[in-house]
Amino acid sequence: MKKYSKIDYTKVELPEELLTSFAKALAPEIRKFYDSDEGKAYFEKWLAKHPEYDERTPDATVSGV
Repeated sequence: MKKYSKIDYTKVELPEELLTSFAKALAPEIRKFYDSDEGKAYFEKWLAKHPEYDERTPDATVSGV
């Protein structure tokens, strides 16, 4: 059985067109998830752990994100 050489994935360069098409395909699915009840509950749980990103609170700081 042939052994495969290990690939250093930090050195792999992907074409910009591939990344753009992947983002265009993935973005609607991400939006659909966060529009669902499950996604909204997940986001609320995440905000409870990361209050610095909650724009609804007066003590939220602008982080440039």
